[in-house]
Amino acid sequence: MVNVSFLGDISLNDNYVTLYKEGINPFSNLNPYLKKTDLIIGNLECFSKGDFGENKLKNPRLTTTIETLNYLKLIKLNVACLANNHVYDHLEDGFKKTTDFLQNNEISFLGASYEKGKESEPKIIEKDDLKIGLFNYVTEDTHPNLPSNASVFLNIFNLDKALIDIKSIKNRVNHLVILFHWGGSVEGGNYPDWYQITISRKLIDAGADLIIGHHSHTLQPYEEYKGKYIFYSLGNFCISNFSIGNKDYNYYNYNYISAIPTFTFDNKIKLKKILFIQNFETYYKVTDTSFKFILKKTFFKLFIRFKPFFYLYKFDYKYFKTIRSLLLCKKFSSNKKLDIIKTKIRSK
Repeated sequence: MVNVSFLGDISLNDNYVTLYKEGINPFSNLNPYLKKTDLIIGNLECFSKGDFGENKLKNPRLTTTIETLNYLKLIKLNVACLANNHVYDHLEDGFKKTTDFLQNNEISFLGASYEKGKESEPKIIEKDDLKIGLFNYVTEDTHPNLPSNASVFLNIFNLDKALIDIKSIKNRVNHLVILFHWGGSVEGGNYPDWYQITISRKLIDAGADLIIGHHSHTLQPYEEYKGKYIFYSLGNFCISNFSIGNKDYNYYNYNYISAIPTFTFDNKIKLKKILFIQNFETYYKVTDTSFKFILKKTFFKLFIRFKPFFYLYKFDYKYFKTIRSLLLCKKFSSNKKLDIIKTKIRSK
């Protein structure tokens, strides 16, 4: 039996760099909630600054430092998903510095490589007599914008290829997880695009056992299809506001809640619990004692916020009836332990 937790978008940009220089660990109070987790997988969306410039075709670009990447060790990240739209923000040099750091700290990664062909290779995790297969894809509508002569290769999603990928690995593993960076058309939105729902079901029909999504910077509903889970977007695990020129990028306003689902992998994959957290906003100073439990009144506000989804799609209720918001699922809230924490912001 293996407990696996999934994190949303991880971007240690801007104010996280400052926090690290000041010796502050904003994640210290989160660690006890994940201490019983055997494996932590997350989407690493911010790469170290390189020495040879930036990808001018990509905007905005996210930047961190090698030193700040040490936060990944503090959150005990085991596997980093690199198939995302910021992988080439700092060209090959930034990519290589980041992947060298991951390798030196025994953090596995997949979905991108500077060796052609390796970007599409699966990662197989062996633990407690179980083999868990991972594939990581990014869809073109998230706009990675790699130049034609890029020396970093990205695992761009293609349905036909993905079906072949599943077939090639299915008999070699006990469980297969698909990790997606997708939904460019609904970035900042609370619900998935139709194509995401359609693709997910096809992949599960082909043999995928669990689908985890990122990119929208928002928490989106999950769906239970044929007894298997599809999490369309987990939201931001951590990201800092930043500015480029005269434009401010305030990702905190995109979403108030992120989720960390934990699954038990055994003969079957079972949803064990979901940890709800408020996005680790660092526009203001965050201390190492920044967590408080969310009050129920906040919960009710979020309940109302997600409710219109069911009215929006009531014309096709049969197709959407299994889709549940993370915050509305009665089955989950009545039978599972809800761990909800909130970041308390201290002004500068």
